[in-house]
Amino acid sequence: MISEPDFEEISLFDLSDEKDPPEAIKENTKTEIPAKEEIKPQEIALTAENLWQDKYWEFDITNPTQTIRDSIKATMIEEGFTKREVNHIFKGLFFKEKIFNTKSQAMEYLKTLPTTYAVKYKIGIPPSPKMLTLQKRCQVQEEKWTNFLQEQEKRWAGDFITCATCHSRINTHYITPPVCPVCKQDLRPQTVLKKLQSLQKALYDVQKKYEQTSRKYNAQFTGGEKWIIRTINSYKKS
Repeated sequence: MISEPDFEEISLFDLSDEKDPPEAIKENTKTEIPAKEEIKPQEIALTAENLWQDKYWEFDITNPTQTIRDSIKATMIEEGFTKREVNHIFKGLFFKEKIFNTKSQAMEYLKTLPTTYAVKYKIGIPPSPKMLTLQKRCQVQEEKWTNFLQEQEKRWAGDFITCATCHSRINTHYITPPVCPVCKQDLRPQTVLKKLQSLQKALYDVQKKYEQTSRKYNAQFTGGEKWIIRTINSYKKS
C-alpha cells in the first residue's frame, strides 16, 4: 500500500515577502542628523543698524588726533561695529579749531552738522558766584522733578489702575503706562499732568539761565580746552 506523501502546505503570500527579523536583531541603517544648535540672542551678531544713533566722546587736547581716532574706532568695534562700518562713519571727520564757551554750546553746534565732527570747549574756569547760585537752584529743581516722578511711579505698583479720563479699570500687567489702552489718553489726572509741566518748565528755565550765564562768563577767559567729538551712525534707520 502506497502511503501519501507528507507535504507541508505553504501559502503563496508567504513566499512573496520574507518576514521581518525580530526587533532585537534589526540593523539600524539610518544616520542620525545632528540637531541644529539654537542660537542664543546674545550670540546673534550685532550690526550698525541696531546700535546707537549718535555718541559723544571727549579727549584732552594733549592727545594727537590720530590717537583719538584709533581709540574711538577700537571702542566702536568692541561695541559691535565692523571695521568697514567704522571707517565709513569716520569718513570726512574733521577736527575744527573752533572753541565754545561751554560743553552744552559745543554739543548744540555739533547737532546741527550731518556728519561726524570735532570741536573744542573751555574747561577749568572757576564759576562765578552767580553761577554757583544758579547751580544750586538747578539741583533743587531737579530733585523736585525726580521726587514727583517717583511718587507717580508708585501708582503703577498695584495690579489695577483706573483711567482718569474714561474711568476704565485696567490691569497694569498688560499695559505700558501712561497711555490708556481703551481711550488712548493719559491715565494720570489733569492735576498731575499740570504739576509735571510746571516742574519741567521750572527746571528748564533755571538750566537755560545757568547756561546763558556760563557762556557769557566763560567768554572773558581762555582757560583750558577739551575736544568733543560727535560720531553719527549713518546706518541707523530713523
